[in-house]
Amino acid sequence: MLVAAGIDSYLPIAPTGRCAPRAPSGGGYSGRGTMSHTASETRNIGTNKASDTIQERLRLIIDTIPTIVWRKLPDGSADFLNKHFREYTGLSLENGMGQYRRFLIRAVPLIDERGNIANWYGMTTDIEEMKKAEDRVRLIIDTLPTMVWTLRPNGTIDFVNQRWLDYTGLTLEEEIEEPTRPVHPQDLPRVMEKWLADMAAGQPSEDEMRLQRADGEYRWFLVRTAPLRDEQRNLFKWYGIAIDIEDRKRAESESRTLLDAIPQQIWSGPPDGTLDYCNERWRSYIGLGLEELQGDGWQRMLHPGDRERVLNAWHESVTKGTLYEQEERHRSADGAYRWFLARGVPLRNADGRIVRWYGTNTDIEDRKQAEEELRRLSGQLLRLQDEERRNIARELHDSMGQDLVALATMLGQLRSSMPVAERKLRRLLSKCRDLADKCIGEVRTLSYLLHPPMLEQAGLGDAIRGYVKGFTQRSGIHVELELSPCVGRMPQDVELALFRIVQEALTNIHRHSGSQQAKIRIHRNSNLTLEISDLGRGPSPSVPRGKGDTRFEFGVGIRSMQERMKLIGGRLEVVSSTHGTTVRGAISLPEEQ
Repeated sequence: MLVAAGIDSYLPIAPTGRCAPRAPSGGGYSGRGTMSHTASETRNIGTNKASDTIQERLRLIIDTIPTIVWRKLPDGSADFLNKHFREYTGLSLENGMGQYRRFLIRAVPLIDERGNIANWYGMTTDIEEMKKAEDRVRLIIDTLPTMVWTLRPNGTIDFVNQRWLDYTGLTLEEEIEEPTRPVHPQDLPRVMEKWLADMAAGQPSEDEMRLQRADGEYRWFLVRTAPLRDEQRNLFKWYGIAIDIEDRKRAESESRTLLDAIPQQIWSGPPDGTLDYCNERWRSYIGLGLEELQGDGWQRMLHPGDRERVLNAWHESVTKGTLYEQEERHRSADGAYRWFLARGVPLRNADGRIVRWYGTNTDIEDRKQAEEELRRLSGQLLRLQDEERRNIARELHDSMGQDLVALATMLGQLRSSMPVAERKLRRLLSKCRDLADKCIGEVRTLSYLLHPPMLEQAGLGDAIRGYVKGFTQRSGIHVELELSPCVGRMPQDVELALFRIVQEALTNIHRHSGSQQAKIRIHRNSNLTLEISDLGRGPSPSVPRGKGDTRFEFGVGIRSMQERMKLIGGRLEVVSSTHGTTVRGAISLPEEQ
């Protein structure tokens, strides 16, 4: 507006660098920097003086502006330059240096009433220092030991540093024209899909890809791109770098080759409990690819009978950060299941936070089959033992027991037939009769201990009551018996196994504990639990493993109890301390058998 108000009356540049005033229409130029006037202009001399004063003030303002201001005619020739331009060019001429500086030139046309360009008005701003700063930044970016680039908000590339150009062998124009040219064809679809998704979300992007070098070789790079936003959070630039990770990739490949060659199934995953790596030995066993096993895909190979137990145990380990160890069945590629011992350990950082899980699966099918065979043989042995006990008990009761009864009867008859005067003989026969009666009692007890007939006739509850009564009489140990009213009848092998466990536990209490009190508790709902405890000193400890860790070596009796419980599908544990020993067993049973 200032220029339009008065500067348009200046004439082209004078030889001295000053602008001479233009002669208005009807007037003339005096050649001494003054204006000649017509008669009509004389009448308005006061007005012209005021106008001259305004023009001088405007010239002073424009000369004071710290930038170059100029005006040109419609043909492009300059007819006004302010003081800063004259001083800038004058200094150069005086020093004779011919130095060039970079300027930002902006110009706008002044359109007259007829739509024609009357003048051009412009500014020339010195940007030399800014350009030098940009050159220094560019030099730094080109010197960085990594490849750098920038993108416009729409993802169009507008800059790559010299290291990128040196690596790819492309020119800047070629890179801008075809930015994906260096990317490996096999990686390009995956890379573009992820980049377009991240760009649309306006979030930082990170990916690994192969980029072609100038000699045609591909190397792996870690590519990271981040958005730059203004104060209003508007995105106006993307900045990216590419870090060479070829050496790391080769090391990973060598490690993966080694892991695939190890005769062991190996896996790993992030802290959330999913898996992202399984070695070749596991993949080939299952017959699935890595992509199918990643995440929760590995769970499909679990046996239906193990699935709930395994997943609950794994979830607990992931949640609590504890070691994982389970025996589980995995389906192979041919559909067969084999037993594996799965172990998992967490890797923690310096702060104790879990950063990764590592684990192995060890094939224990042969061991499980051997254990199953051993269990079968053990069960068969126990059944043969029980059958032999039954036969011996029957023989003792039906044969020896009856013979002893007959002997006692005959001894009584013989004594009765002896004369009264034969006191010595009668006394001897009485002792023989007492001894025979004692043998009869012991044979009956032994027969009952070998095989209680009440177990088959009345069931576990009555058999244990009868046994506890006889045990107390023989040992003097008081036994508290707590039987659930709903114990009821169970399969014969279950009742026999539980009875033998009670029998063996009470025998151990009598022989080893020194306690005069014992307790038996049997409770049944969906499960049956059995507890036999005493207040004795417990089994004799062996050599301690370490401080506060005492290991007990149990004899054949306890191992026999454990084996009997396994054969009926239960579990048994022995908890011992200085306050006594508790034998605790549990077996799953329906509420009504």
